[in-house]
Amino acid sequence: MAPYFSTVVSESAFKARFQAENAKPFSELENAAASCWGRPHLLACRVIRREPQRTLLPILSDYISPSDTQCPSNEIRAYLQGPDLALMGQSEHYLVRSSDCPFSVAQIWAAMAMFKGDQERRTRLPLVPKQQDYNDESDVETRDPKRRRRYTFQPGFVDSSGIQIGSSSPLADGSFDGSEVSSLAYVDPDSHYLSMTPEDNTLRLASCVIRHILYFAPPQDAPIQPVAVEFRDAKTRLSASTWVRERPIIAIDDGGLCLRRQNPDGGFMLSNDHVAILEGKTQFHCLEDGRPVISDDSFAQMICEALATRLSDATGHSEQSVIIINATQHYMCFLQVDISDDYLSDFESPTPTHMLYVNATPWFDLSQRSGRESVLANICGIMRRAISE
Repeated sequence: MAPYFSTVVSESAFKARFQAENAKPFSELENAAASCWGRPHLLACRVIRREPQRTLLPILSDYISPSDTQCPSNEIRAYLQGPDLALMGQSEHYLVRSSDCPFSVAQIWAAMAMFKGDQERRTRLPLVPKQQDYNDESDVETRDPKRRRRYTFQPGFVDSSGIQIGSSSPLADGSFDGSEVSSLAYVDPDSHYLSMTPEDNTLRLASCVIRHILYFAPPQDAPIQPVAVEFRDAKTRLSASTWVRERPIIAIDDGGLCLRRQNPDGGFMLSNDHVAILEGKTQFHCLEDGRPVISDDSFAQMICEALATRLSDATGHSEQSVIIINATQHYMCFLQVDISDDYLSDFESPTPTHMLYVNATPWFDLSQRSGRESVLANICGIMRRAISE
């Protein structure tokens, strides 16, 4: 069966699938933790993924500036330029102590090497060999057509050793307008096992990238910040209850972004612990036409996390959208889950009418400049939005 994420993209598509699969409303499903959610929960929660997928979340469109990518600081410029391949055969200690790039950028490249390095030596010494340049769209189109597949469901593995997932060059002109991404490379599921590492390596890379952007990118590019978005390492267990029937919604995230504000006495206190939540995975579980697609189980788990976050919000901001950062190896995408008050009051009824809408970016490859630029733009937008509230 084709993945929910790529097929249920309209109300008519949802109604067709709900009927065809004899789906049940949420009120008839048994209680389950997020890790046990799946396709039935997506249908029960009336989830619709909006099209098209653009490089910037819609909710962030008012919070970006061309200067974020056109006139970056030296630290952000080093991040955008990418690793010095002549040094990437060295240890993390050497990269941090001896290279010319900033400390936090050296940590990014060391974390990246766990996925992009030589397969035989990866467990002993992280390496990043010289990669073929896939920025040329013609190169993607002329790769062996016999290897392209119409559809592959693969609970195993995907080759991520030399591909680009995302736009071929969404920000080539130095601007960022959130335009739709249309070019993705083929992914070979038969060799992905060579690139699979523990989930902690994915979270480590995501943490290094996000932290570096939070440290040096606008609007937090000044040393003194009375309000600051910071990375939260600690996984948080969210336990909330639905509004009508008080059913438990339980989920655990993989960390995320939080907001801290300075007190009059100079100290900082937590203002919002869920500016964005992070969900990491070891590998892609689903391919469609050779392209990674969020699997039903992963999608459902993130919907549960978004609902738990929304229902447990005690900040008083009545924020109706939850931002999720989904990281898989050296790829990252962003989701915007819109959960209105009307939806929360209605979705437990026997005959609900309101829908839960999701916007999502494509996957961004952190080993490609275009991917790093897209991640930068979304994180800058998240910071500005959080600080302005």
